[in-house]
Amino acid sequence: MNSMKRNFALAMLFVVAVPAFAQMPTVKEGPAVSIVGYLRDSGCVHRYHELVTPLPNGCVEACGRGGSPLVVLTRDEHVYHPISGEMPDVDVRPKLLPFVGKLVKVTGHIYSRGGSDGISLELIEEIKVWRIAPVHWLKWERP
Repeated sequence: MNSMKRNFALAMLFVVAVPAFAQMPTVKEGPAVSIVGYLRDSGCVHRYHELVTPLPNGCVEACGRGGSPLVVLTRDEHVYHPISGEMPDVDVRPKLLPFVGKLVKVTGHIYSRGGSDGISLELIEEIKVWRIAPVHWLKWERP
């Protein structure tokens, strides 16, 4: 009789638990959007507000190779954290490393929470700019 009660309790637990775990929260996603900005290490972005474009001294590349989190800093100084478009989340760092310190266009979905914004990394491409002026004078528009 004891095993019958235990089996009944386990069956009830199974009946209640399976539907609860099967329901993943749904996120209403709009269409994918594109943002343009420099792919930078988050340390310098948050410490040195006067720098929008990376310095040509290799610092951002060294920080990126060293493991600093990478972010996209837009013209209006908005910071986006690149995230995976998959669930569970996967590492996007290998896709980002070739673009460290460069002006990029990232296409994906925007996710916001508590003042922090992320963008799913569906496509990343470098935007070529003509280097007519020093780096800190570069325009953000495409030539």
